[in-house]
Amino acid sequence: VLELGSGTGVCGIALAALGAEVILTDLPDRLSLLDKNVEANRDLVGNRAKTEVLDWTNGKIPDGIDIVLAVDCVYYNSTISPLINLLKDCDAKQIIVVSEERDIGEASIAQKTFFKKINEHFRMSPIPRELFDQDYYAEDIIIGRLIRNV
Repeated sequence: VLELGSGTGVCGIALAALGAEVILTDLPDRLSLLDKNVEANRDLVGNRAKTEVLDWTNGKIPDGIDIVLAVDCVYYNSTISPLINLLKDCDAKQIIVVSEERDIGEASIAQKTFFKKINEHFRMSPIPRELFDQDYYAEDIIIGRLIRNV
């Protein structure tokens, strides 16, 4: 699994603790916090979690990744095109997008724009709600798989 814009690393660390091999990525100035959190959880993740810099404007997702995970990655209009280009140029077997529905400010506009523009290259296939745990389900969370347009 390669996680885009890992932030604090909560999602990637949880996946690694469950047994996945995870590459947590973010910008260079955010990597020190990510490294610190992965190291603080080393007893849970073993060697299954590593961190790497990935700048969406000039980086590339490595070939051979099974799953690309983008959790709450869309906040700014300036990141939409770089993110879409990064996703369309990768060869990952699956791309999963998770996002809290935003309803105010630039994040709301950016999210709507992202989901509109991503349709040029992918179809968003929502994960069926009945697969969610009812105790942890939230109406304002979007979870879907991106399927490449042919």
